[in-house]
Amino acid sequence: MNNDEMIVIWEAPQIQPPEFRLYYDDTGKVVCYTCEKLPGNFIVVDAQTFAQARPDVRVIDGKISTVNPNAIISKLMPNTVGQKCAKEDISIVVDDSYSGDVTHWKLQTYEYR
Repeated sequence: MNNDEMIVIWEAPQIQPPEFRLYYDDTGKVVCYTCEKLPGNFIVVDAQTFAQARPDVRVIDGKISTVNPNAIISKLMPNTVGQKCAKEDISIVVDDSYSGDVTHWKLQTYEYR
């Protein structure tokens, strides 16, 4: 082997499979389907669900639901976490500086089949 000959050893980088994500809002409605890592609520879906990209599905308890929208009921329920409101009136939203009694309310979604 003379000085003009070289052997180059090249290793291909590891290819990471894409992670298909369905982003949804707090009510379970679809925001977008993407492979990007965005802030917000998401679940990982399979390639077929990602390819279909159905906007009419809802995410309930971390699972995709294709129930008729009339069979889904959402209502505010008292909770230990959630939106802070004055205890005497749910329509008065308060912050941490409020010194009166407070109640936390969270949106619960129920699916009827």
